Amino acid sequence: MSKIHFLNVLEGDCNIIEHDSGRISVIDVSNAYNDYDTAEEIKVRNSQIRKDMYLRTQVPNDKKDYKQKKVPDNPIQYLKKFNINSIFRFIITHPDMDHLDGIKDFYEEFSIQNIWDTCNTKEISNKVNSGGYNMDDWKFYKKIRDTKYESPKRLTYYSTDVNDYYNQDHIQILSPTPDLIKHCNDKENWNDSSYVLLYTPPKPGGGNWKILFAGDSEDKTWDYILKTFEREVSNIDILFAPHHGRDSGRNYDFLKTLKPRVTLFGNASSKHLAYDSYPAIRITNNQAGYIIMDIKDKIYFYVKNYEFARDFRSNRNWSDPVLTKSLDAYFIFKIS
Repeated sequence: MSKIHFLNVLEGDCNIIEHDSGRISVIDVSNAYNDYDTAEEIKVRNSQIRKDMYLRTQVPNDKKDYKQKKVPDNPIQYLKKFNINSIFRFIITHPDMDHLDGIKDFYEEFSIQNIWDTCNTKEISNKVNSGGYNMDDWKFYKKIRDTKYESPKRLTYYSTDVNDYYNQDHIQILSPTPDLIKHCNDKENWNDSSYVLLYTPPKPGGGNWKILFAGDSEDKTWDYILKTFEREVSNIDILFAPHHGRDSGRNYDFLKTLKPRVTLFGNASSKHLAYDSYPAIRITNNQAGYIIMDIKDKIYFYVKNYEFARDFRSNRNWSDPVLTKSLDAYFIFKIS
């Protein structure tokens, strides 16, 4: 059966799907670096703005801080730990640097067969350390986007597009549309250009799980999705919260339809997470470290951080967590 890995990558995003087919999908990358550091990479990683990322705690005031922000995951090392060397599809949800951080090293370390990218027109400053990220990564991404990079194959898909391979891997593209891309290019704000993906692996007894990867999607995206795919996105099993779960003054009415059973938050760079806007159960990377979902007859949840796992289970009068060595993570609960 399939597995999803939700990595703790500072203030960005990175998800890994091990599909039933044996193919690997990686959605976004951040905090990725290999064993060789260029002078530019060293300069960026030693910059104060980068160091500050490790110190900004993204946990609600009434929640315990398990300090996982200080020990982020490196997707390159993480994938190699599980002996993953070939990636069938690499999906860039949208062109913000916290979703592209380390892309150059990432490409150097793995065989990547396909890339999904949007037809955006974003440009950013050539200033060194722009936003605490390496400008060489941006230049590398631009080479891919502007089709000057011959391999892997760059693919641009929109909502309702159909492809045998991603149908076999149970991926449905809900957004963006050409109109949303045009809107974002005109406004020079690319959050609503994000790929929003519904992942529906089958249940052994019939039916499908509903797992929603929301990118950094904002209100215009959700207006379109609820109008077009209301049935598909109702009663979601797992929601990867849009925009890392940050509180950005958005409309949360979409949650009345989604009603997620479990919501996962990344590490937003905003001061507060919109924690209470989402229904329970809610788990953040900064509490749990990386989170692994093993999709079988049920969905089994595992986390990196023992202390969080212990408290999560203790609060429910369950026994202490046990390390699952094959996943290097602690089991905390399951959903049926």
